[in-house]
Amino acid sequence: MDSARRSIGCLVFALCAFPQERLDPKLLQQDFGILRSSLEEGHSGIYRYTPKPDLDRAFERAFQTLDHPMDALEFLRIAAPVVATVKCGHTSIGPPQTLTKDLNTSLPLFPSDVRVLDGKVFVFRDYATEGAKLAGVEIRSINGVSMGRILSTMMAAVPGDGNVPTSRAWRIGRGPAFSRMLYTLLGIQSPFTMVYRAEPDGQEQTVEFAGKSAPARQELSAAKYPQDQRPDRAADFKFLDDGNIAVLTIYGFGGSAGDPKKPLGQFLNDAFEQIHARGSRSLIVDVRNNGGGADELGKQLFAFLWDQPFRYYDDLVINARTFSFAKYTRNPKDIPADEVERRSDGKFHNIKHPNWGIQQPGKPHFGGKVFILINGGSFSTTCEFTSTVHFHKRATFIGEEAGGGYYGNTSGYGTAVTLPNSKLVLNLPFQTYYLAVSGYKAADRSVMPDYPEHYTIQELLAGEDKDMAIALKLARE
Repeated sequence: MDSARRSIGCLVFALCAFPQERLDPKLLQQDFGILRSSLEEGHSGIYRYTPKPDLDRAFERAFQTLDHPMDALEFLRIAAPVVATVKCGHTSIGPPQTLTKDLNTSLPLFPSDVRVLDGKVFVFRDYATEGAKLAGVEIRSINGVSMGRILSTMMAAVPGDGNVPTSRAWRIGRGPAFSRMLYTLLGIQSPFTMVYRAEPDGQEQTVEFAGKSAPARQELSAAKYPQDQRPDRAADFKFLDDGNIAVLTIYGFGGSAGDPKKPLGQFLNDAFEQIHARGSRSLIVDVRNNGGGADELGKQLFAFLWDQPFRYYDDLVINARTFSFAKYTRNPKDIPADEVERRSDGKFHNIKHPNWGIQQPGKPHFGGKVFILINGGSFSTTCEFTSTVHFHKRATFIGEEAGGGYYGNTSGYGTAVTLPNSKLVLNLPFQTYYLAVSGYKAADRSVMPDYPEHYTIQELLAGEDKDMAIALKLARE
């Protein structure tokens, strides 16, 4: 983080009503050393997207700024962009647990959910005014800080795989994330003065309002916007056009679905039995906003679409079975010796993973047309599935670029490292996945849609689903 940005962040935070203990530079440097060494020792994909010399320079530049006392949040504003430089969507650093608890319970946060569209930030759900009068307006500044600086600060600190832009924009606009980052990354807190623009070229206007706690926001969200609430099931399934089109929506690769509910794996088996029985010609799979889950469920879904034996993973790599930073974790556990094999590269390879080795096609096989809906919230297991389908040229993709790396990710085994002085929490995954795919030139990106679709804030507020409309049109053709 450059010195100008750091100065502005600290200046704004100085106005906060919840000051924390300022730490001596030596303590901050000690924490930063633990942060760096933990990443270098434990993260087996640390240099997948950022070469070691570049990452070393990022570490060193950040370390040089730790020359004066700081509180935990000021330290976070230096550490978070460095962690994000690893470009791993499963690797993140957050505030101390005590502050996280306050963020989840009592602190008055910015009372709106937002959407990031084409580099601009719009109010999506307005909890500040009667009648949600601010819904749809473009935010120009908050408490005197321009939206350009707010958004660039967040984009630099939000983790994401590779150079996928959609995932970072999606994460900023997901639920209360924007409101929390206003507080943690920029020190902007209640009361709020927001400058906004109701029309693209309209005059700027100003409004003031107080923040709302996370429980109050959630209560309003549940009452006013039931369509925004996370479903209580893992998936939905239905037929259209007398069974010619099957629509499978998967919210997460885990849990249960159906009536009566059954594990998702069994639900998928039953769904493809029904598809086979009905003789469906087209299948629409909606995995938008699906953040992942159990690896084997993604493989199971692909297996129904492929009629030959296949490889799903080329490799799963872990640096070691034990780590020196385990003393900074709550429940340190070694990687089980019977699940991994140490090879000549000095790394451990997870040879007992259910997706390891040659996989068999699923039955009954579906050989019809497949259309998959994706967006920046499609991540982790979901992107293992989409990359595999894309590599085998088995589907048409609709929406926006998916959120996870095309060739795999680092996740699976992992831990939370609590830095001893600042109490910042580093979420550190251990296992790097290498998918059995090749030939994709954009190695630092994700699956691109064959039919890209973009939304305006007005279309989002109206609940339009242009992605599904395109899928249905193509399926019917």
